[in-house]
Amino acid sequence: MKNASHRLLALLLCLLTTIPSPLFTQIATAQETKEEKKLRERQEKLKKKEEGRKDKEAQVRSKESRKYNTLREFAEDQYASEPDFRDAVDTAYRDLQSQHAMQAYQINTQRKTELVMAETEDATPKIRRVLYDNPWIQDYVNHVGQRLVPDDSDKPYAFKITYHPIPSAYTLSTGTVLVSTGMISLLDSEAQLAYLLAHELGHVYKEHWKVKVMMPLAEEEYNKRQERKRIMWSAIFGAAGAVIGGAIGGKQGIGNGAVIGLLAGYAVGSLYNQKIGIDWDEAQENEADDFALKATIDKGYDVKEVPKLFTAMDQAARGDQRVELGFLGRRSRLRERKEYCEKLLSGPLQGRYQDLLRGGKMIGTTADYSVIMAELKRDNGIEAYRFDMFEMSRRNLQQAVSIRSDDAVSSFYYGRILKLVGRTKEEHDQAQHFLAKAISLDTRQAIPEVQLQRALVLMEQTDPISQAQALQSLKDYVIAFQKKKVDDARHDSTLPPNIDVLYDHMRLLGDKAWKAPLPDYGPIKVVSADPPPPPAERPRTTRRQ
Repeated sequence: MKNASHRLLALLLCLLTTIPSPLFTQIATAQETKEEKKLRERQEKLKKKEEGRKDKEAQVRSKESRKYNTLREFAEDQYASEPDFRDAVDTAYRDLQSQHAMQAYQINTQRKTELVMAETEDATPKIRRVLYDNPWIQDYVNHVGQRLVPDDSDKPYAFKITYHPIPSAYTLSTGTVLVSTGMISLLDSEAQLAYLLAHELGHVYKEHWKVKVMMPLAEEEYNKRQERKRIMWSAIFGAAGAVIGGAIGGKQGIGNGAVIGLLAGYAVGSLYNQKIGIDWDEAQENEADDFALKATIDKGYDVKEVPKLFTAMDQAARGDQRVELGFLGRRSRLRERKEYCEKLLSGPLQGRYQDLLRGGKMIGTTADYSVIMAELKRDNGIEAYRFDMFEMSRRNLQQAVSIRSDDAVSSFYYGRILKLVGRTKEEHDQAQHFLAKAISLDTRQAIPEVQLQRALVLMEQTDPISQAQALQSLKDYVIAFQKKKVDDARHDSTLPPNIDVLYDHMRLLGDKAWKAPLPDYGPIKVVSADPPPPPAERPRTTRRQ
């Protein structure tokens, strides 16, 4: 009986598999309502449209890559064989390297962020790049970058962080990779940082700056040669057509054959008539993406983190369009690059990724990364606050207080941003909580303004206790402000410019209260802000005659 049941079940399964798929679909959907059917058809249509878009973008990417490689090979052949072309390229590249050397000098010596008005009609402000003055994080990022340099490269590289909230990544032909604090603040793992640095490293390793100098010179010559080929083929086919036509139809055949030959010549020549026309930046970004994926997976990093990075960048750009001004470019490119990465991970790179996964040697992120980056996210959140980039500021500072709950500066600025943009009582209560927390954590009394901000919050409440606390906070603010001014005057220029960063490091190492001893300058001379009184007029005396 049992065997008979098994045979019956097998027979039913066999019959089901022989049902034509359209009929099977019809049976499965027979119970659909009109609304459900309409929704299903709409979803199928959207899915088909999305697949078509992806295929089209993949074809465009492939076509642009072929064009780029064709012209690059042409340019390199021209560079190797034509002395005049080589001299022109070398001269232009030396000029570019000289400019980049000056940029590097300005970046390495400039200590303050300065607004520089661009020479445009709308006078759009641009930011001069300055280094982020935190040696611990600078060293960490440089260490990750150096680990990614290919073994066959004999060029020296340096990986540096610039202090600016707009996400950007940039290279100099000197071998310098520059990444802004705003860019790094979007990252959630060391694997994402490695990919970002590898992408920029790829631009230098692939000599994209030299290619950018060489390509426009080569493109002009390439298009001229294509035009000469078009004319040549038109003439050849025209003459051949005339000869064949004359052999067949005499004088009249010569004319007809010539016309047909010319048309054929133009058809063949049209293959050479189109200017190559390439978006260099986009083509090189694609090449750098390929390099970065290979470099990061070769060093054991979890490249499944890369699509998450593109998603985070897209979300940041949705919240504030200024985020797109730097590294991001068009948001449609972010989607395209994410999909291309996912395609490689599910295709050519899948085997390598699975090998690393089975070996248990995949690097995603570490506890050290989170602690180190808490400082950067705090500082970038503060700078974003100053640029009114509220969403980035709130996100960065929230991340900072969640990782470094003992950091007074993080608590203070997180309280400030909540107080500034908060709309509800809950947000204002949370702001007051973090401002009060900052006061208790400020063991070195380095943030006088925290007392003022807390007083302003308390003054909004009418109960006697809050009013008394507000009054006391105002008094504490005045005393703390005065004390800090005295300390600043005594320290003068004897302390390092990044003393606050050094105090952060000391806090992590377990000392939360040590302060640099005051130099003995004797009594402090207080300079009044009021203009000095005019000199007293001397009494007139009468000279004796």
